[in-house]
Amino acid sequence: MNAPKHGDEVERQELSHLLPRPGTPGLSPARSQRLEEYLMQEVTQAGTQAQAAPAAAVKRGMPRWSLIAAPAAALAVAAALAVSVTGSGDGMSPDDSVAMASVITVQPASAHGATAFLSQVADAASKQKTPAVGAHQFIYIKSKVGFTHQVKQRTIGGPAKLDAVHQREVWLAADPSKNGLIHEGGQNITIHNSGPGVVNPDEASQPPRPGTVPQIASLSTDPDTLLKQIYTATRGQAPGKDAAAFNWVGETVSESIVPGDVASSIWRAAAKIPGVVLVKDATDAAGRHGEAIAHVAGGERTEYIFDRNTHLFLGERSYLIKDTPEGKAGMLTGTSAVLSRAVVNKIGDHPTGTRA
Repeated sequence: MNAPKHGDEVERQELSHLLPRPGTPGLSPARSQRLEEYLMQEVTQAGTQAQAAPAAAVKRGMPRWSLIAAPAAALAVAAALAVSVTGSGDGMSPDDSVAMASVITVQPASAHGATAFLSQVADAASKQKTPAVGAHQFIYIKSKVGFTHQVKQRTIGGPAKLDAVHQREVWLAADPSKNGLIHEGGQNITIHNSGPGVVNPDEASQPPRPGTVPQIASLSTDPDTLLKQIYTATRGQAPGKDAAAFNWVGETVSESIVPGDVASSIWRAAAKIPGVVLVKDATDAAGRHGEAIAHVAGGERTEYIFDRNTHLFLGERSYLIKDTPEGKAGMLTGTSAVLSRAVVNKIGDHPTGTRA
């Protein structure tokens, strides 16, 4: 007979099926290679450290943008949530890539006003009308993105360089049994379906993991309850408790369609994360200026940017606020701008008036 699980572990497993998985990263060839190298390095280091007497110094966590949601990416390898890359060859127009300054001025930030600002963001989100997503439809997100990659091959944490900002399109299936697609950098990246949930050997059976749309719709609209669920779901993730919770927020809202009451709850929960600050001037990948809420981990600041007037989400930006082995203070590690969100009937469809 198997020993009973501790209450916290049972709760965590249950919540893992209620909360949506972090947003699926769009892996360009460079970032895909970097993920493989990271995983191989971790395996190698594990074997080496087992034979080493003194403990090595803890290395800085990987930036959110240079390898989005590394725990989720590693889980993808272990639990068969996978992506495969093919050439475009489908008639889609080529992406427009634009080089941008890779170093910016580090903006002042303050905890003062952050809660009040996020209250305005939450109010604006609650008034947004979101389209219904049918069981056989797809969520379409068009954006501009730019990520960092390592200057030297087969290195992690060394000097990095920002890729040119380029177009990214995502089709996410409402039905978790269907594949999705990312079109980025002239390539098609298949998001393979998640299938059933991971089997728990201590249970006779386990219900299938719900799809992204119902998961998000079922999130708690009470900010305190939601924040507890977020902390439980992200427990043990890099780069730390509060930073992981803050990253979960961005990963959940950036490439999805979130009902207004849920979005409002997410932003009110974000206001309760320790270390959240307000940045009065931030610019997304499309050059749009706005205000941002931000969080710092390992010398890197991650910002979620909002329109000054409507308080609606525009995009994200991450950059170093101090010198690190990766680069100098002010070096961008990632930038994005959401240009379009819609519901379409099949992969490859575009909303009316949206150019591919």
